[in-house]
Amino acid sequence: MAAEPTPATLTPDPITLASIELALLGVEPGTVAVEVMPAMGRRLKPGAELAITDAEGAPVASLTVESTATRKRRTTVTGAVRRARAEADDGEPRGPYAALRLPPGRLRLDDAAAVVARDPIDLPTLATATAKPAQPVLLIVLDGPRAVPGPDPADVTGAALTVRDKLRRDGRRAEVVVVTAPQYGDDRDDDLADRVAAAYGGTRVAPPTPPDTAALRRWLDGTAAEPSDWPTASLHAWRRWHPLPQERGLVLFFTGLSGSGKSTVARAVTERVAEIGTRTVTLLDGDVVRRNLSAGLGFSKEDRDRNIERIGYVAAEIARHGGMAVCAPIAPFAATRAAVRRMAEAHGDFLLVYVATPLEECERRDRKGLYAKARAGEIAEFTGISSPYELPEDADLVLDTSAMTITAARDAVITLLDEGGRL
Repeated sequence: MAAEPTPATLTPDPITLASIELALLGVEPGTVAVEVMPAMGRRLKPGAELAITDAEGAPVASLTVESTATRKRRTTVTGAVRRARAEADDGEPRGPYAALRLPPGRLRLDDAAAVVARDPIDLPTLATATAKPAQPVLLIVLDGPRAVPGPDPADVTGAALTVRDKLRRDGRRAEVVVVTAPQYGDDRDDDLADRVAAAYGGTRVAPPTPPDTAALRRWLDGTAAEPSDWPTASLHAWRRWHPLPQERGLVLFFTGLSGSGKSTVARAVTERVAEIGTRTVTLLDGDVVRRNLSAGLGFSKEDRDRNIERIGYVAAEIARHGGMAVCAPIAPFAATRAAVRRMAEAHGDFLLVYVATPLEECERRDRKGLYAKARAGEIAEFTGISSPYELPEDADLVLDTSAMTITAARDAVITLLDEGGRL
């Protein structure tokens, strides 16, 4: 007997994956649309199966193809999804607070006042939810890709549990559920929150006067007293996400042409921060990363972008745990630098230092002869010669090592860090 053909496999982007999770929960319609490359789309005839996996390659769902449509070299596949494995407890965690990740079929609180939030609950919203003495309260924590950076879902859930326990001590029925859902950063978020609340039997509530988020931001930055619109547990979750400047993780990102002096300045800054001794600091030099983290990558635009993204990922992880990552790649493309900024600012700070040493000086310093080889056509896509360097428009500091010593450049960066309260 011939073996059944192996189904095509797709790992969607995080937003699509979160939308599929909502469909599997029954919050959204069970028919979803995903984008695939045309070559895969041509294989997917009606009735075919498409295996959906998460970023780790674990199976999430199976999509039964109903239709395909191709436009501009992308194919949209539409079909019904079902969970790839039984929902029985197999002992494997499904994320923080796995026991709270219940589908509407296992937790329904009819006529509840539902607080649907991705951030820690505030007191005005809680007051609205508890305005009717006998009404149950359902606290729904949304966990998924964010368009707006904010606290870790585990911290938000912990704060929600503290609020739930207090409500229960006061004699009110209260529950917490964690739901995987995307954040779009627009009006779709409110519509989705309403649908999630309704799926669990509740009606989403919103306060007549929103909390004072400006006061919250000032407190987080250490410039104002503790705001009064959040309970203590919620403030703890906010502070865990956004420590005071001297405790917050930081990505210090140097960019500039080859030979500009960025690696030398970055190394000097790293050594000086280590001497000061108030921060843990890690140097991710471009050449060193190339030999280790990015071994095997070439110098095409795609490979250079991938190299910078890998540096950004590691640096953001260092910042997420409160460390300082000093990076010194060429990073010629603005979009890739912006992607690194977004990764860093999800859990920490990001400072961009542009080492603007002129091309002529960089060529003069060239000990490896790379510029000469590039001008002779022996090296393709060499930044500054045969491939563009997009000048940063968002640099926090600009240095020119042809007009200043390395020590002066180092001290300028240290001053930037010190004045921002980061040392």
